[in-house]
Amino acid sequence: MGTLKARLNHIVKLSDDISDFRFEALHGRFEGMEAGAHIDVHLADDLIRQYSIWEWDTDGKWLSVAVKREDNGRGGSLAMHKLEVGNELDIGGPRNHFQLQNISKPLTLVAGGIGATPIFAMAKFLKSKDIVFKLHYLVRDETMAAFHNAFLNLSLEENYNLHCDDKDGMFDIAGLIKNIPNGGDIYTCGPEPLLNAIIDAGKDLNGGTVHFERFFASSDAKEGEKESFQIEVKSTGEIYDVLPDQTILGVLKEHGIEVEFGCSEGLCGSCIVDVLEGDIDHRDEVLSPEEQDTNEFMCVCISRAKSEKLVLDL
Repeated sequence: MGTLKARLNHIVKLSDDISDFRFEALHGRFEGMEAGAHIDVHLADDLIRQYSIWEWDTDGKWLSVAVKREDNGRGGSLAMHKLEVGNELDIGGPRNHFQLQNISKPLTLVAGGIGATPIFAMAKFLKSKDIVFKLHYLVRDETMAAFHNAFLNLSLEENYNLHCDDKDGMFDIAGLIKNIPNGGDIYTCGPEPLLNAIIDAGKDLNGGTVHFERFFASSDAKEGEKESFQIEVKSTGEIYDVLPDQTILGVLKEHGIEVEFGCSEGLCGSCIVDVLEGDIDHRDEVLSPEEQDTNEFMCVCISRAKSEKLVLDL
């Protein structure tokens, strides 16, 4: 997927540590914008970060992402918060691995902190279709509720709930699950502890599914056992070793084989490659269990091999 040159044309502070960044396409237009989609922001040669789109122009002239400044993060949010109006950079995407599915079902949206960005876009879309749904926005205190006014402007009335831990205590996830109608789905984005709790409690959903998007790769992906294996590039027949401290993506780059990539943590899906032979050890947060079970493609930035060799369709 290619990139589009864009200019940052406004920055609005939504809270002490969250700002809204609006990018205007300089040539052409942004396409494929929909609720749940994210873009790749090329901040430097080796610094690409993914951010969910929360607002956009229907003609594709501009889009907005909101970014929380993480002083102890991986550097992307700090680089974003150093940008100035007028800066020009490359934008990749949009791409979407967090799509609304079967919106005829009873739907519940749960946004935790900055995870409100894709959830707001979903809420706005559902509201535009006159679809009734429940929305819970979870923050530690009201000063951190950067999207509260935006949610209020959707006029969801009693179907919107702002939950502040300091006033309301811990959010009752078990109670939430209990009150989901039969067949109802949950869409959630937020910090990993929240997601893990909802996913775990969601096992008790009656016929419904928990759909989620993570900010960071799960600890299992990072800490799982890693062994050596080989990869074969189909077009050349070349075979390369992938050692325990290496990734497939890193080995491919080392040998001059170009593969598109973004987050390098199995979150964005940029580096998905078709696999012709071998068993995959999936460690990404992008592919659904059904997609992983096909054993036909993988995220080469983080996933590995169960078999001694993988043959890649490159």
